[in-house]
Amino acid sequence: MANRERSTLLPAERVVRILDLVAQQGIVTLAELIAATNSSVATVRRDLALLEQQGRLTRTRGGAKMLPQRESREEEFSRRQSRDRRGKRIVAEAAAERLRGGETIFLNDGTTIYALAHMLLRSFRGTVITSGLNIAQLLAGNTEVEVIVVGGSLSSTSFSTAGPLARRVLSQLHADVAILACDGITAAEGVRSNQLEDAEVARAMSAHADHTIVLASTSKIENLAQGRIFDWPSVDELITTDVTAEIRERLAEEGVALTLVS
Repeated sequence: MANRERSTLLPAERVVRILDLVAQQGIVTLAELIAATNSSVATVRRDLALLEQQGRLTRTRGGAKMLPQRESREEEFSRRQSRDRRGKRIVAEAAAERLRGGETIFLNDGTTIYALAHMLLRSFRGTVITSGLNIAQLLAGNTEVEVIVVGGSLSSTSFSTAGPLARRVLSQLHADVAILACDGITAAEGVRSNQLEDAEVARAMSAHADHTIVLASTSKIENLAQGRIFDWPSVDELITTDVTAEIRERLAEEGVALTLVS
């Protein structure tokens, strides 16, 4: 009778029961899965192997568990936004003071740039060219701002666009100033980004602007992020809350203006 009971459950039904149980408990044992599906040890093990191969769960010694939940873009952005919120705000305020009405500006993606966009929403009149979809959406609330969104591929972890299409569009545009966020700065390695494609977009913005301003909150100082955006000779001004003596010396050597805010 036990064999007949086990044979009545279709493979698709077994998979649903396995995934439901794993979702409910987080971690399940092989014995629990056998009981829930009325299946043999060998059958459950084959199902688990297939589901793991499909990326739907992870097998453990004697059972299975849920895959770690990947953050949504909104969750990841909110987490980054909560870091050094005051530092990002005062850096953004200093950047906003540099802008004049009627200018065209490049803005890349990032939480400091998003803080700047909030300020532009209230007071700026001009053109904003941005690779940040959330920044474009925010600035759409200011009818005095013409918003141009750089096309390209949407990042899997942020609201930024990048890739060959984005670089091609930027090569046809020009701005009075590029205001760029970064993931790290060091004296020796310059301005850095954790995403190589984002670095390419920022580099293209700088190359097609008359003036380049880099924004960096405290957490970015001496952080050697994965890829170089550009070295210090490409920067006209750094706005930050603090710098090391080494960075200060390098900026002086390269003629980069340093603005410290507190």
